[in-house]
Amino acid sequence: MSTPRRRRLTGLVVALMSSMLLLGVAAPAASAHAALLSTTPGDAEILQRSPAEVTLTFGESVGTGLGGLKVLSAAGVRADTGAITQTQGGAQVHLALKPALPEGSYVVVWRVVSADSHPVSGAFTFSVGKPSTAESQLLGRGNLTKLTAAPKQPGIALGLTRVAGFGALVVLLGGALFSLLLWPAGVVRLRRLLLGAAVLETVAAAFAFALEGPYAAGVGLTGTFDTSLLRAVLDVQYGVATATRIGLAAVTVLVLLVLRRGGRALAATLVALGIGWAATWSAAGHAGVGEWEPYAFLFDLSHLVTVSAWVGGLVVLCLGLRGRWSSQESATILPGWSRLATWSVALLVATGVFAGVRQVGEVNALFSTSYGRLLLVKVTLVGLMLLFALVGRSFVRQHYTRPVVAAATDTAVEVRPEPSEEEVAGLRRSVGIEAGLAAIVLAVTALLVNTTPAKAAFAPPYTGRSTAGPLTVAVDIYPARKGLNGLHIYTVGTGGRTVDVAQITGDVVRSDGEKITVYPKHKSLGHYEDLNLVLPATGKWTIELQIRVNDVDSYPSTQTFVVR
Repeated sequence: MSTPRRRRLTGLVVALMSSMLLLGVAAPAASAHAALLSTTPGDAEILQRSPAEVTLTFGESVGTGLGGLKVLSAAGVRADTGAITQTQGGAQVHLALKPALPEGSYVVVWRVVSADSHPVSGAFTFSVGKPSTAESQLLGRGNLTKLTAAPKQPGIALGLTRVAGFGALVVLLGGALFSLLLWPAGVVRLRRLLLGAAVLETVAAAFAFALEGPYAAGVGLTGTFDTSLLRAVLDVQYGVATATRIGLAAVTVLVLLVLRRGGRALAATLVALGIGWAATWSAAGHAGVGEWEPYAFLFDLSHLVTVSAWVGGLVVLCLGLRGRWSSQESATILPGWSRLATWSVALLVATGVFAGVRQVGEVNALFSTSYGRLLLVKVTLVGLMLLFALVGRSFVRQHYTRPVVAAATDTAVEVRPEPSEEEVAGLRRSVGIEAGLAAIVLAVTALLVNTTPAKAAFAPPYTGRSTAGPLTVAVDIYPARKGLNGLHIYTVGTGGRTVDVAQITGDVVRSDGEKITVYPKHKSLGHYEDLNLVLPATGKWTIELQIRVNDVDSYPSTQTFVVR
């Protein structure tokens, strides 16, 4: 390969890896994938007597081996015995408490690992007899919950292993599929590239396995090689799947080192091993848990295989079009690649739509959750890739598959002029840009794996209506979550027109009787708001309003909503 070509190829590789690395470094630590549904005692609940245990109920099975639960008094003294049991298939966690807890406030600090390997953590309070400390003092900055603050380094490092692992998968499986279906000689000529991908996958999977322990347990990188954490990782689905991937990748390295010939037989062996890699990715991620799990696993596996066929094929094209193919090889390979890419894109869209519906649920979640916004970025990038793919398809149809009509006989013949070097250079640029976009898509995919699915994260604000005499009262509470909220009240008269009233007063009351007075102020015609509504606890609340229309007429209005 000439020096200018080598420099261009090196520049392409550096650009692709840089984009993946930067997106990987920017990846946040994964947020909760298992949702906490309820607790006993309830958040901020005041009990008349000491409870025997604390119970947390999640939306799916969780693991406590890599996490931890503790109950602390306001003075920071442990109030639990450390005995943890689980019921309801692992979805309900019970922590035994010391007998006869003294009167006062307590904080429950918890950290568990969801079924898809991501840690979930949080804290809530309860009191025995009467509160001794305000909840804001227990849960605010610089208090007892700082003990659960997890370092970010393990999560960032784990994100980088995912980017590297995804890249290695598409290169190995895509290159092997390309060789098996289109270019049998390529499996030998691409051996160094495929071997490098197998080595990278082995190393990335080994680090992913070692990093899961400190990441899930919320400790620093010093816990990477803690044998107790390594053993605990093997007890969860993620650990089994990742350990299997290490073994499959190591076998792939051995095959490529020992078998230096083989053509289609070697390519078929590598395809089988690559599909095994992909299966472990599906088993360890979102597709391995939740509703429709068997179908989700198969669709996700199909998605990974088709992505590899397309993106891995682009990598081979980038190499082949830079002098590794003769014009005869190009004429044989490129039409087949065009058909393979078309089928890959069709399957990619079908499996992607299934995954999107499963993980997003509803349209609003696309725009109001991190997962949804990342998915929109990914879809946009794939759309741009398709535009450049159409350029390549047009080139192939024009130069290799479209019949050339002879002017004299008006019949189709197989004689067509060779594409010029300038035309081939244009195809190389198009394929290079498509491959660069693919690298960014892989990095975004790694972020999606590390992000709470939109369906789990999405909790719409409360919107409700009730009557108050002749009026309709519309109430909006945003975001209807624990903490600071905005309250908007609209008074609607006959004909659906907003009308002003003399005054609105009211309270927001929790199911246990805790009451917060609201102060709605006139904002515009028929619109009243209180932007300083602080809801201190999750659970069911009721907003009780008194609508005074004039000096004589006043009507009550009541609505119930849930704070998450």
